[in-house]
Amino acid sequence: MDFERLGSGLRWAATGLMLVIAAQLGCDAEELPAVEGSDLRVQELDARCEYLVRCGFMPDADTCQQSSSPDASLVQAVGSTSFARAAYDEEAAAVWLDTLRNLGCEATVANVRTLADARAAVFGGRISVGGSCFADAECEGDAVCDRAACPGNQVCCTGSCVETRVLTVGETCPVSQPGLRLTARCEDSAYCQVPEVEDGMEPPTEGTCAARVDNGLPCDTLNGCLDGQRCNVGASGNCYRLAGSGEDCNPDLQRGSCLDVNEVCSVNSSTCVAAPGPGEACVLGQCIGYATCIDDQCVALLTAGADCENQPSFCLGDLLCIDGRCQTESTVLVCVAGDPPPEPDPEG
Repeated sequence: MDFERLGSGLRWAATGLMLVIAAQLGCDAEELPAVEGSDLRVQELDARCEYLVRCGFMPDADTCQQSSSPDASLVQAVGSTSFARAAYDEEAAAVWLDTLRNLGCEATVANVRTLADARAAVFGGRISVGGSCFADAECEGDAVCDRAACPGNQVCCTGSCVETRVLTVGETCPVSQPGLRLTARCEDSAYCQVPEVEDGMEPPTEGTCAARVDNGLPCDTLNGCLDGQRCNVGASGNCYRLAGSGEDCNPDLQRGSCLDVNEVCSVNSSTCVAAPGPGEACVLGQCIGYATCIDDQCVALLTAGADCENQPSFCLGDLLCIDGRCQTESTVLVCVAGDPPPEPDPEG
Protein backbone atom coordinates (compact mmCIF):
# COMPACT_ATOMS: atom_id res chain seq x y z
CA MET A 1 0.00 0.00 0.00
CA ASP A 2 8.20 -1.25 -1.42
CA PHE A 3 10.09 -1.57 -4.34
CA GLU A 4 6.89 -1.80 -6.43
CA ARG A 5 5.80 1.68 -5.39
CA LEU A 6 9.26 3.06 -5.99
CA GLY A 7 9.35 1.49 -9.43
CA SER A 8 5.98 3.04 -10.25
CA GLY A 9 7.20 6.47 -9.21
CA LEU A 10 10.37 6.14 -11.28
CA ARG A 11 8.39 5.10 -14.36
CA TRP A 12 6.24 8.21 -14.18
CA ALA A 13 9.20 10.47 -13.51
CA ALA A 14 11.03 8.99 -16.50
CA THR A 15 7.98 9.46 -18.73
CA GLY A 16 7.75 13.13 -17.80
CA LEU A 17 11.45 13.69 -18.48
CA MET A 18 11.21 12.07 -21.91
CA LEU A 19 8.31 14.33 -22.85
CA VAL A 20 10.26 17.44 -21.90
CA ILE A 21 13.25 16.34 -23.98
CA ALA A 22 11.07 15.45 -26.95
CA ALA A 23 9.38 18.85 -26.86
CA GLN A 24 12.73 20.62 -26.77
CA LEU A 25 13.96 18.63 -29.78
CA GLY A 26 10.75 19.19 -31.73
CA CYS A 27 9.93 15.46 -31.76
CA ASP A 28 6.47 13.94 -31.62
CA ALA A 29 5.85 13.18 -27.94
CA GLU A 30 3.67 10.30 -26.85
CA GLU A 31 0.78 11.40 -24.65
CA LEU A 32 0.72 10.43 -21.00
CA PRO A 33 -1.79 7.74 -19.97
CA ALA A 34 -5.16 9.27 -19.09
CA VAL A 35 -8.48 8.12 -17.66
CA GLU A 36 -11.63 9.91 -18.74
CA GLY A 37 -14.03 10.83 -15.96
CA SER A 38 -16.77 8.66 -17.43
CA ASP A 39 -14.49 5.62 -17.15
CA LEU A 40 -13.08 6.32 -13.68
CA ARG A 41 -15.72 4.48 -11.65
CA VAL A 42 -15.24 1.20 -13.54
CA GLN A 43 -11.45 1.44 -13.75
CA GLU A 44 -11.17 2.30 -10.06
CA LEU A 45 -13.07 -0.84 -9.10
CA ASP A 46 -10.87 -2.94 -11.41
CA ALA A 47 -7.71 -1.48 -9.85
CA ARG A 48 -9.13 -1.85 -6.35
CA CYS A 49 -9.89 -5.51 -6.94
CA GLU A 50 -6.39 -6.13 -8.34
CA TYR A 51 -4.99 -4.86 -5.05
CA LEU A 52 -7.52 -6.67 -2.84
CA VAL A 53 -6.95 -10.03 -4.54
CA ARG A 54 -3.16 -9.69 -4.56
CA CYS A 55 -3.09 -8.77 -0.87
CA GLY A 56 -5.45 -11.51 0.28
CA PHE A 57 -8.60 -9.53 1.04
CA MET A 58 -10.53 -11.21 -1.79
CA PRO A 59 -10.28 -14.73 -3.26
CA ASP A 60 -10.54 -13.71 -6.93
CA ALA A 61 -11.46 -10.79 -9.21
CA ASP A 62 -15.02 -11.95 -9.99
CA THR A 63 -15.89 -12.39 -6.32
CA CYS A 64 -14.37 -9.00 -5.58
CA GLN A 65 -16.47 -7.30 -8.25
CA GLN A 66 -19.63 -8.89 -6.85
CA SER A 67 -18.70 -8.04 -3.25
CA SER A 68 -17.66 -4.41 -3.73
CA SER A 69 -19.81 -1.30 -3.83
CA PRO A 70 -19.03 1.72 -5.98
CA ASP A 71 -17.00 4.33 -4.14
CA ALA A 72 -19.79 6.80 -3.33
CA SER A 73 -17.39 9.68 -2.64
CA LEU A 74 -15.69 9.05 -5.99
CA VAL A 75 -19.02 8.99 -7.86
CA GLN A 76 -19.96 12.29 -6.19
CA ALA A 77 -16.57 13.80 -7.03
CA VAL A 78 -16.88 12.90 -10.72
CA GLY A 79 -20.44 14.26 -10.78
CA SER A 80 -19.25 17.48 -9.16
CA THR A 81 -16.99 18.19 -12.14
CA SER A 82 -20.11 18.58 -14.30
CA PHE A 83 -21.40 21.34 -12.03
CA ALA A 84 -18.14 23.30 -11.72
CA ARG A 85 -17.69 22.21 -8.11
CA ALA A 86 -14.40 20.44 -8.85
CA ALA A 87 -11.83 20.10 -11.64
CA TYR A 88 -10.65 16.72 -12.94
CA ASP A 89 -7.13 15.70 -14.04
CA GLU A 90 -7.19 12.71 -16.41
CA GLU A 91 -3.42 12.10 -16.19
CA ALA A 92 -3.44 12.27 -12.38
CA ALA A 93 -6.29 9.75 -12.39
CA ALA A 94 -4.14 7.31 -14.39
CA VAL A 95 -1.28 7.78 -11.93
CA TRP A 96 -3.62 7.15 -8.98
CA LEU A 97 -5.01 3.92 -10.44
CA ASP A 98 -1.49 2.74 -11.33
CA THR A 99 -0.45 3.46 -7.73
CA LEU A 100 -3.40 1.44 -6.44
CA ARG A 101 -2.70 -1.52 -8.75
CA ASN A 102 0.96 -1.65 -7.72
CA LEU A 103 0.58 -0.83 -4.04
CA GLY A 104 2.51 -3.13 -1.72
CA CYS A 105 0.72 -5.27 0.86
CA GLU A 106 2.75 -3.89 3.76
CA ALA A 107 0.76 -2.52 6.70
CA THR A 108 2.49 0.87 6.81
CA VAL A 109 1.55 4.50 7.16
CA ALA A 110 3.73 5.19 4.12
CA ASN A 111 1.49 3.06 1.91
CA VAL A 112 -1.64 4.77 3.19
CA ARG A 113 -0.12 8.21 2.61
CA THR A 114 1.15 7.30 -0.87
CA LEU A 115 -2.30 6.23 -2.01
CA ALA A 116 -4.07 9.19 -0.37
CA ASP A 117 -1.69 11.68 -1.99
CA ALA A 118 -2.15 10.09 -5.42
CA ARG A 119 -5.93 10.28 -5.12
CA ALA A 120 -5.88 13.87 -3.84
CA ALA A 121 -4.18 15.00 -7.06
CA VAL A 122 -7.07 13.78 -9.23
CA PHE A 123 -9.62 16.43 -8.24
CA GLY A 124 -9.23 20.15 -7.68
CA GLY A 125 -11.96 21.42 -5.39
CA ARG A 126 -13.49 24.82 -6.09
CA ILE A 127 -15.44 25.40 -2.86
CA SER A 128 -13.72 27.56 -0.30
CA VAL A 129 -13.60 26.95 3.44
CA GLY A 130 -17.04 27.52 4.97
CA GLY A 131 -18.89 26.68 1.77
CA SER A 132 -21.41 23.84 1.50
CA CYS A 133 -20.21 20.53 0.07
CA PHE A 134 -21.06 16.88 -0.49
CA ALA A 135 -17.55 15.37 -0.84
CA ASP A 136 -13.94 16.15 0.09
CA ALA A 137 -13.01 16.52 -3.58
CA GLU A 138 -15.20 19.62 -3.83
CA CYS A 139 -13.21 21.56 -1.20
CA GLU A 140 -10.24 23.74 -2.10
CA GLY A 141 -6.71 22.71 -1.18
CA ASP A 142 -6.39 20.36 1.78
CA ALA A 143 -9.84 21.19 3.19
CA VAL A 144 -12.34 18.37 3.70
CA CYS A 145 -16.12 18.18 3.68
CA ASP A 146 -17.34 17.76 7.25
CA ARG A 147 -20.76 16.08 7.11
CA ALA A 148 -20.66 14.71 10.67
CA ALA A 149 -23.76 16.69 11.66
CA CYS A 150 -25.92 15.11 8.95
CA PRO A 151 -28.47 12.80 10.61
CA GLY A 152 -27.69 9.17 9.89
CA ASN A 153 -25.07 10.31 7.37
CA GLN A 154 -27.94 11.29 5.05
CA VAL A 155 -26.79 11.14 1.43
CA CYS A 156 -27.75 14.60 0.13
CA CYS A 157 -27.31 16.53 3.34
CA THR A 158 -24.74 19.26 2.78
CA GLY A 159 -21.64 19.50 4.90
CA SER A 160 -19.16 22.34 5.20
CA CYS A 161 -15.61 22.65 3.85
CA VAL A 162 -13.25 22.88 6.83
CA GLU A 163 -9.51 23.30 7.03
CA THR A 164 -7.31 20.36 8.02
CA ARG A 165 -4.13 20.55 10.07
CA VAL A 166 -1.09 18.34 10.51
CA LEU A 167 0.03 18.55 14.13
CA THR A 168 3.59 18.36 15.44
CA VAL A 169 4.92 16.67 18.57
CA GLY A 170 3.53 18.30 21.71
CA GLU A 171 0.36 19.67 20.14
CA THR A 172 -3.10 18.65 21.32
CA CYS A 173 -4.75 16.13 19.02
CA PRO A 174 -8.39 14.99 18.71
CA VAL A 175 -9.26 11.38 19.53
CA SER A 176 -11.33 9.44 17.02
CA GLN A 177 -14.97 9.07 18.05
CA PRO A 178 -18.03 7.57 16.32
CA GLY A 179 -19.69 10.11 14.02
CA LEU A 180 -16.90 12.68 14.40
CA ARG A 181 -14.92 13.90 11.38
CA LEU A 182 -11.33 14.52 12.45
CA THR A 183 -9.85 17.61 10.80
CA ALA A 184 -6.44 17.41 12.47
CA ARG A 185 -3.92 14.58 12.75
CA CYS A 186 -0.44 14.09 14.12
CA GLU A 187 2.40 14.11 11.60
CA ASP A 188 3.35 10.65 10.33
CA SER A 189 6.35 10.40 12.67
CA ALA A 190 4.06 10.91 15.67
CA TYR A 191 0.86 9.46 17.13
CA CYS A 192 -1.94 10.77 19.33
CA GLN A 193 -1.07 9.65 22.85
CA VAL A 194 -4.23 9.33 24.93
CA PRO A 195 -4.05 9.95 28.68
CA GLU A 196 -4.81 7.05 31.01
CA VAL A 197 -8.40 6.85 32.19
CA GLU A 198 -9.38 5.71 35.64
CA ASP A 199 -12.44 3.56 36.24
CA GLY A 200 -15.65 5.53 36.03
CA MET A 201 -14.13 8.40 34.02
CA GLU A 202 -15.39 9.44 30.58
CA PRO A 203 -13.12 8.45 27.66
CA PRO A 204 -10.84 11.34 26.68
CA THR A 205 -11.62 13.36 23.56
CA GLU A 206 -8.11 14.81 23.26
CA GLY A 207 -4.56 13.57 23.51
CA THR A 208 -1.07 14.85 22.77
CA CYS A 209 1.04 14.17 19.69
CA ALA A 210 4.02 12.08 20.80
CA ALA A 211 7.00 10.96 18.73
CA ARG A 212 6.98 7.34 17.59
CA VAL A 213 9.92 5.39 19.04
CA ASP A 214 12.38 3.02 17.40
CA ASN A 215 12.94 -0.73 17.54
CA GLY A 216 13.77 -2.04 21.03
CA LEU A 217 12.68 1.08 22.89
CA PRO A 218 9.86 1.20 25.46
CA CYS A 219 6.36 2.01 24.13
CA ASP A 220 2.87 2.21 25.58
CA THR A 221 0.49 1.65 22.65
CA LEU A 222 0.34 -0.54 19.52
CA ASN A 223 0.92 2.36 17.12
CA GLY A 224 3.53 4.12 19.25
CA CYS A 225 6.46 2.84 17.16
CA LEU A 226 8.04 4.03 13.94
CA ASP A 227 6.43 2.96 10.68
CA GLY A 228 6.90 -0.75 9.97
CA GLN A 229 7.10 -1.60 13.69
CA ARG A 230 4.63 -2.53 16.41
CA CYS A 231 4.59 -2.20 20.19
CA ASN A 232 4.49 -5.42 22.18
CA VAL A 233 1.90 -4.10 24.61
CA GLY A 234 1.27 -6.27 27.63
CA ALA A 235 4.52 -8.24 27.27
CA SER A 236 7.96 -6.69 26.82
CA GLY A 237 6.51 -3.22 26.27
CA ASN A 238 9.09 -2.53 23.56
CA CYS A 239 8.90 -1.78 19.83
CA TYR A 240 9.51 -4.64 17.40
CA ARG A 241 10.29 -4.38 13.71
CA LEU A 242 7.65 -6.19 11.66
CA ALA A 243 9.14 -9.09 9.70
CA GLY A 244 9.11 -9.57 5.94
CA SER A 245 8.11 -12.75 4.11
CA GLY A 246 10.21 -15.72 5.28
CA GLU A 247 11.92 -13.71 8.01
CA ASP A 248 12.02 -14.58 11.71
CA CYS A 249 9.05 -13.15 13.59
CA ASN A 250 7.59 -12.99 17.08
CA PRO A 251 4.41 -15.13 17.39
CA ASP A 252 3.50 -13.46 20.68
CA LEU A 253 3.29 -9.94 19.27
CA GLN A 254 -0.28 -8.61 19.47
CA ARG A 255 -2.03 -8.28 16.08
CA GLY A 256 0.79 -10.20 14.45
CA SER A 257 4.43 -9.47 13.74
CA CYS A 258 4.51 -9.77 9.94
CA LEU A 259 4.76 -6.70 7.73
CA ASP A 260 2.47 -7.94 4.96
CA VAL A 261 -1.25 -7.97 5.71
CA ASN A 262 -1.66 -11.37 4.02
CA GLU A 263 0.98 -13.16 6.11
CA VAL A 264 1.09 -14.57 9.65
CA CYS A 265 3.84 -15.62 12.02
CA SER A 266 3.99 -19.44 12.03
CA VAL A 267 4.00 -20.91 15.53
CA ASN A 268 6.08 -23.83 14.21
CA SER A 269 8.84 -22.05 12.29
CA SER A 270 8.53 -18.53 13.78
CA THR A 271 8.77 -17.14 10.26
CA CYS A 272 6.28 -15.11 8.22
CA VAL A 273 4.21 -17.35 5.93
CA ALA A 274 1.03 -16.99 3.88
CA ALA A 275 -2.06 -16.61 6.06
CA PRO A 276 -4.24 -19.74 6.20
CA GLY A 277 -7.28 -19.90 3.96
CA PRO A 278 -10.73 -21.50 4.32
CA GLY A 279 -10.54 -25.06 5.67
CA GLU A 280 -7.13 -24.55 7.28
CA ALA A 281 -6.31 -24.12 10.94
CA CYS A 282 -6.16 -20.57 12.24
CA VAL A 283 -2.77 -19.19 13.25
CA LEU A 284 -3.16 -17.38 16.56
CA GLY A 285 -6.74 -16.59 15.56
CA GLN A 286 -5.71 -15.19 12.19
CA CYS A 287 -6.81 -16.14 8.65
CA ILE A 288 -6.51 -14.77 5.13
CA GLY A 289 -8.51 -11.57 4.66
CA TYR A 290 -11.54 -13.22 3.06
CA ALA A 291 -11.98 -15.73 5.89
CA THR A 292 -12.65 -15.61 9.62
CA CYS A 293 -11.54 -17.86 12.47
CA ILE A 294 -14.29 -20.00 14.03
CA ASP A 295 -13.34 -22.68 16.56
CA ASP A 296 -9.68 -22.53 15.40
CA GLN A 297 -10.73 -23.17 11.79
CA CYS A 298 -10.64 -20.62 8.96
CA VAL A 299 -14.08 -20.26 7.38
CA ALA A 300 -14.75 -18.31 4.18
CA LEU A 301 -16.77 -15.12 4.58
CA LEU A 302 -20.16 -15.13 2.86
CA THR A 303 -20.32 -14.05 -0.79
CA ALA A 304 -23.08 -12.29 -2.75
CA GLY A 305 -26.43 -14.03 -2.46
CA ALA A 306 -25.45 -16.22 0.49
CA ASP A 307 -27.85 -16.76 3.38
CA CYS A 308 -26.72 -14.53 6.25
CA GLU A 309 -29.76 -14.81 8.51
CA ASN A 310 -27.73 -16.39 11.31
CA GLN A 311 -24.42 -14.67 10.49
CA PRO A 312 -25.28 -11.06 9.57
CA SER A 313 -21.75 -9.78 10.21
CA PHE A 314 -20.01 -12.42 8.09
CA CYS A 315 -20.70 -10.96 4.62
CA LEU A 316 -17.57 -10.38 2.52
CA GLY A 317 -16.24 -6.94 1.58
CA ASP A 318 -18.93 -4.29 1.13
CA LEU A 319 -21.77 -6.80 1.22
CA LEU A 320 -24.49 -6.21 3.80
CA CYS A 321 -27.00 -8.67 5.20
CA ILE A 322 -30.25 -7.34 3.68
CA ASP A 323 -33.44 -9.41 3.85
CA GLY A 324 -31.39 -12.40 4.97
CA ARG A 325 -29.01 -12.32 1.96
CA CYS A 326 -25.55 -10.83 1.46
CA GLN A 327 -25.90 -8.05 -1.10
CA THR A 328 -24.64 -4.58 -1.95
CA GLU A 329 -26.54 -1.33 -1.78
CA SER A 330 -26.50 -0.61 -5.49
CA THR A 331 -28.06 2.87 -5.46
CA VAL A 332 -25.43 5.61 -5.80
CA LEU A 333 -26.59 9.22 -6.10
CA VAL A 334 -24.84 12.35 -7.32
CA CYS A 335 -26.07 15.21 -5.16
CA VAL A 336 -26.60 18.57 -6.86
CA ALA A 337 -28.61 20.30 -4.14
CA GLY A 338 -29.31 19.37 -0.56
CA ASP A 339 -30.43 20.47 2.86
CA PRO A 340 -28.13 21.61 5.67
CA PRO A 341 -28.05 19.51 8.83
CA PRO A 342 -30.56 20.49 11.51
CA GLU A 343 -29.58 23.00 14.17
CA PRO A 344 -28.44 21.42 17.47
CA ASP A 345 -31.19 20.92 20.01
CA PRO A 346 -30.65 23.66 22.63
CA GLU A 347 -32.11 21.39 25.28
CA GLY A 348 -30.07 18.40 24.17
